[in-house]
Amino acid sequence: MPTTYTPPDNQFAAASGDNVNWDPDWSYFDHPPNSTADFTITSNDEDTDPGTFVTGETYDLTWSGHGGGTMEDAVVIRSDYLGPDQGAVVFEGINSNTGELYQVIYTPGFDVESWYWDNGGGPSSPNAFWTSDQDPENFRYTCYAEGTLIETPGAAVPIEALKAGDLVMTLDHGPQPIRWVRQDVQVLSTSEQDKKPILIAANAFGHGHPERDLIVSPQHRIFAGGHGQLQAPFKSEVLVPAKALTRLPGIRSMNGKDRILWCHFACDRHEIVIANGCLSESLLIGSMVVKGLTASERAALRQMFDAPPTSRVPLNGPPAREFIEVGTARRRIAESRNAQNDLSKECAKWDVDLAMERYEAEAIQERHSSAAGDVRTAAQS
Repeated sequence: MPTTYTPPDNQFAAASGDNVNWDPDWSYFDHPPNSTADFTITSNDEDTDPGTFVTGETYDLTWSGHGGGTMEDAVVIRSDYLGPDQGAVVFEGINSNTGELYQVIYTPGFDVESWYWDNGGGPSSPNAFWTSDQDPENFRYTCYAEGTLIETPGAAVPIEALKAGDLVMTLDHGPQPIRWVRQDVQVLSTSEQDKKPILIAANAFGHGHPERDLIVSPQHRIFAGGHGQLQAPFKSEVLVPAKALTRLPGIRSMNGKDRILWCHFACDRHEIVIANGCLSESLLIGSMVVKGLTASERAALRQMFDAPPTSRVPLNGPPAREFIEVGTARRRIAESRNAQNDLSKECAKWDVDLAMERYEAEAIQERHSSAAGDVRTAAQS
């Protein structure tokens, strides 16, 4: 069934005519973002995961104000991660009201209107936005697979059995009550590769990290840089998307599943919890999570976390640790591995040098022994 999103007016803007593709990688805004309003995004029937905007997928768009109209089957040409629960999605298609090629930039969780004015934009001097992907990470919120064992004060409990009010163990604040839980089924048989679950094999980060195989969504963030977990590539404590770790041994995308039950839970704060013996995050309830809910669910959540109806910050934020983007994480891992390879080569050279020193010492000792034997023989004769 199609899903419709209604973003705030300060999270979208449009480009048309000569402003579209002014450069192969960017377009000019037609007008300041506050010249448009009432934006809606509707998924198509066959989209089994409408909350993830993947390049090449299509949505139906409507908006009012300058150039307002309808774009049927607008194609996603950019889908980027900008920061904690923030993204940038660019749609392209024909505006049926004008017959022109249009691009609409949608920035979930990010105030593009303020950004426009703060970065030199004006009524007659529009600035520009990127139209090509600047980060390989598509936008989706995070979850654990059914069967994941979450550490509680008493014992490890399957995540699907947890309920609001249950206590879970956290790294920073000890036992904490769960405030909200949710479960969703994702069909995987036709999913793109970057939507596939990530499998982190037992002991992939070292002995007991995790204690057993752990399955998470691609953007689920794993704790790194402390407590014996991923300390070589990350020198300070951070949270890293699971999909950024797939070049490490024992971590890969899963291709054999047809569907998966995802489970999420949130506490009063964004927390570091223990899942299958691995330190990773609880749910951070940001704007994209809220947008995927019904109106009654959104109202109940805002009341639960005492948040105003127009709040655009995470309901249980701020993030428990700094978020590291996919590209940054992969670079740090590559640099760490290169450094380890260089050290291995240096150690191998040291081994060769040591072997040569031993050989030379033994040869000298042998010559001394031989010379001493010749002296004794000469003395006896």
